[in-house]
Order: sequence, then structure tokens, then C-alpha cells
Amino acid sequence: MDGFVGFDKIDEHLRIGDYPMLGEGSGRKVFDLGNDTVVKVAINVKGYAQNEVECMISGMDESDTFAKVLHAAGDGRCLVMKKAGPIHNFAVIRSYYHVENNKDLFRLNNLNYIPRKYNLLVSDLCRPDNWGVIDGRPVIIDYGFTGRIRREYY
Repeated sequence: MDGFVGFDKIDEHLRIGDYPMLGEGSGRKVFDLGNDTVVKVAINVKGYAQNEVECMISGMDESDTFAKVLHAAGDGRCLVMKKAGPIHNFAVIRSYYHVENNKDLFRLNNLNYIPRKYNLLVSDLCRPDNWGVIDGRPVIIDYGFTGRIRREYY
């Protein structure tokens, strides 16, 4: 990614509050880097584990269903992704894929492998906050909550 400033600079800007916070979960905070990217910052061991999972899935998955991790800090504390526009209603995703319900959505050939291959929870993937829009198409932007993460940390 052109113009990436590095995690030391990102940490410096985070400390002085330069980046607006876009969201917060139980393990991470997400900040707008202002250049069409976001940084997900682990705030505890759960967040580190979720960052690790997202890096692994992003590196393995060849589809365009997941927002890709562009950069990851060596210590796992931060990762950078392209910024997605918000989705406020899950009906937007069903409409995009031309299905009437969530069950049918995850029966589609391009989505049915996700829960099985990556141990992601369909109930979590059916939350609009876990999706966003990049380049006019819905993508999964929050995919660090696997069955293993739930068992080990929640």
C-alpha cells in the first residue's frame, strides 16, 4: 500500500488522539487512519487473538468476500485494512446476494465454505456491524471471532 507510515507512527498518533475511533469491541478498537484505511488495535489478549485470526484468514482466503489485511504489526497488536462503508441493515447483504433469508445466504456456493473452513460463527456473521461496503460490494470486515476464540476467551 502506497503511503503506509508504519506502526511506530500510528502508535504515536494514537497516543495523542489524532485518529477518530470508528468502533470498539470487547478486544479491539478501530480507528480511521484518514487515508481510506483503518487500524484495528488490540486492547487485550482477546484482541491479539482476533487480529491473529484475521491475518491468517486474510492470507489464506482467495475470495473477495473478506476485507483484506494490508499490514500487520509484528507483535500482532495492530492491523491495517481498507476502510469500508457501513452497513446498517443486514437486508442490504441479502439483497446483494439475491436471497430472502440468512440461512439461504450461507448456503450459497461462494459463502457456504466460510463457517466450516475458518470456524467462523454464522450467528456472528449475520450482524451488519461485521460487514461493510468496499468498491460497491459487501465484504466481511470483522472476522476474528471464531469458535476457538469464543471457547478460549469468552
